[in-house]
Amino acid sequence: MNVSFRKRILLNFIARHSGLALLVAFGLTGVWVVDDYGISTDARWQRDIAGHTLDYVLGNVESVLPDYNRFYGVAFELPLLLTELALGLEDTRDIYLTRHLISHLFFLAGGFFCYLLVYRLFENRLLAVLALLLFLLHPRIYAHSFFNSKDVPFLSMFMICLYLTHRAVGNNNIWRFLILGIAVGVLINLRIMGVTLFAMIVGMQILDVFGDRRHMLGCMSVFVLSCAATLYAISPGLWGDPVGNFAEWFTTFSQHPTNDNYVFRGEWFWSRDYLPPEYVPVWFSITTPPAVLALGLVGISALVLRGLFRPMDVLRDTRLRFWLMLAGCFVLPIVAVMVLNSNIYNGWRHVYFLHAPFCLLAVFGARWTFSFFRSSRLRFSAYGAVGAGVAA
Repeated sequence: MNVSFRKRILLNFIARHSGLALLVAFGLTGVWVVDDYGISTDARWQRDIAGHTLDYVLGNVESVLPDYNRFYGVAFELPLLLTELALGLEDTRDIYLTRHLISHLFFLAGGFFCYLLVYRLFENRLLAVLALLLFLLHPRIYAHSFFNSKDVPFLSMFMICLYLTHRAVGNNNIWRFLILGIAVGVLINLRIMGVTLFAMIVGMQILDVFGDRRHMLGCMSVFVLSCAATLYAISPGLWGDPVGNFAEWFTTFSQHPTNDNYVFRGEWFWSRDYLPPEYVPVWFSITTPPAVLALGLVGISALVLRGLFRPMDVLRDTRLRFWLMLAGCFVLPIVAVMVLNSNIYNGWRHVYFLHAPFCLLAVFGARWTFSFFRSSRLRFSAYGAVGAGVAA
């Protein structure tokens, strides 16, 4: 076997497994830098909630936490606590470094599912690698992936659910809808905003009027029931009165009871009393790299225009419905925050999950941009511009 042939085999292997290779590289980097990050203000509080919930499930205490604290999901915090107990960790530094590492690894898993989803959508490894890099290299979110055990795990789980949604909707397989329902139940437990994706999935299937309606209803029933059962099973705050407690949970967290003084664009305001309507768009735009922001806006614009000029395609084309669902997952939560005047603070961390659909829309925008240029020279320039934006 000559040298050039072996090099070609090696390059082909790297190309086929580029996502996994990047994931390993990011994982090793995460292990190297994990102790560079400190402890967030709610880290101990979140750990205490998980501890109390575990005691309640085991019968060591008689009731869940009082007030709105009982609605904080422990689908991620409880595994962190169980890992700590299984390893016998007692030193505070060891406990939080372990929590940070697991949180970051779950973030990397979300990025890998982003890679898999884009490869399924386009069958193009270059675009899949681009999606992985866009997902992982967000400057604000990368840092939060170590110490934020609420918002970033929700973002990662949101991306995993998007992948499972595409797998389930692609062939209307009942077993895949069962898995999707379980995953979305976990997602809602992590953050009540997970109902956004639940509603999008149901709405997208209802639009499938040209398919087998009986089979579609069966899939939807399996999805809804498995989601509700999972959410109930892992949410002790819902036990006793599931419907009433869920309504209270939704109402409470649409207007979070925390009320602190924050500065935004040079003015102070109380977070619970007034939220400037531009709060989330401004924070999102000034912390997202310009190249990603531009590609995402191009992707959204291209999808909206196609939906407006060819409305019947929305009913016939499952792929187009999926892309429009992604656009809805990004736009509608921002509109809901504005309309409900929801209590958002600390930048846009409460809606970090917007990064998941926006990354996919940015890749769609990149592909649309590349295909727009017929000249190989112009297309190469477009590749270079996107590459420079990611490198920056």
